[in-house]
Amino acid sequence: FTAVGSALAYFLVYYMFEVQYMACFGSVAGTKPLIEHQITRDVSYVFSVTGRLEKITTKYQIVEVFCHPYFGNILVIDQSLQITERDEANYHEMMAHVPLVYMPDAKKALVIGGGDGGALLRILQHSNIEHAALVDIDMPTMREISRKYFSFLHQAYTDPRTKAYSYDGSKWLMEQLEDEENMGSYNLAIVDSTDYGAAEPLFTDQFYADLKLLMHKEHSVLVLNVDSPSWNADTVIQVQRQLSQMFKYCYVYHSHQPTFLSGHYAFLFASDNIHPMRSPIDWEAWHRSEIPTYYYSPDVHHASFMLPALISSRLTMTASLKDVPQLQS
Repeated sequence: FTAVGSALAYFLVYYMFEVQYMACFGSVAGTKPLIEHQITRDVSYVFSVTGRLEKITTKYQIVEVFCHPYFGNILVIDQSLQITERDEANYHEMMAHVPLVYMPDAKKALVIGGGDGGALLRILQHSNIEHAALVDIDMPTMREISRKYFSFLHQAYTDPRTKAYSYDGSKWLMEQLEDEENMGSYNLAIVDSTDYGAAEPLFTDQFYADLKLLMHKEHSVLVLNVDSPSWNADTVIQVQRQLSQMFKYCYVYHSHQPTFLSGHYAFLFASDNIHPMRSPIDWEAWHRSEIPTYYYSPDVHHASFMLPALISSRLTMTASLKDVPQLQS
């Protein structure tokens, strides 16, 4: 194909014929592949799914659930894979446990996005959390999807500490700031969105400025999902530079996410009062909590801030194991 021909073929296959239901690419007999395509790298991942369990079109997004014999149920939003039952823990454990181990006395947590309930569930595994707010623009849809197809995650919705809001995250923040009692009240804030930049109101300077006003002045961390540092390093670098204008400490950490395109994913850790390497962690308290994990561990925690040279050399702040006091004794 020429470049024009290739682009036309992509349009026809993906947008006119719904490629997820075309028996192609040598799929297993009796199955039809789910295909996720990364346009900028021209790479496709093919999952030989056994069927589509659900498709819901709302005014905000297209939500689909597929079934796979190995990965289990797969959540796809706007043709982008979000989670699978097999490896969602990699993603959600790293969003929640990494910041919370620094704050064993944290009381309040906020998740914007994350309507599947995965990040919220891991937050609630910390018994010190007394209140957890979940704000998702398409809450009724995501809550029902979680209930029907990701029941393990849905239990977060039924926890009495959870307060769920069906709301645009940026507008919810502005309303919260109208009450002075909300100022500086959250120890943890997580932005768990679809691909970085897709939900534009959640990535503006004003949004982060408003969010910071809700965060505790002495002990608080903001975590957000970013992108693949291997394939989309420019995005990761841009996000760090943006947030470093607002927070004293702004560090990228990463995880192995096999079902995400590239298999490599990055998060951002931002705080004015907690340094990811120098701030102490009570690992004995962590072990006493007996929180079950699939991916996260103390070793993985520190290692996740160690980035490949190709990426770290371009970042304004990079972590070093030499800065961890507990590792030097």
